[in-house]
Amino acid sequence: MDYLKITDQAVKEKTGKKWAEWFKVLDAMKARTLGHRETAMKLREVHKLSPWWSQVVTARYEKEKGYWVRSGKDE
Repeated sequence: MDYLKITDQAVKEKTGKKWAEWFKVLDAMKARTLGHRETAMKLREVHKLSPWWSQVVTARYEKEKGYWVRSGKDE
């Protein structure tokens, strides 16, 4: 599935928040300084997202903010 095509409605139905709301959460946790792996882990632990949704929310955020790395290696 192309995570860039997931609508606000769909993400809210599955996670409880729209994309803009997730981006505010990730900005507040300083996701860019944490890196992909730690950000996704915090979404699982703190916000109780499934492993799949934590990866999708993290990757979408990184792509939208302009620092997504294809390999997943961001350090």
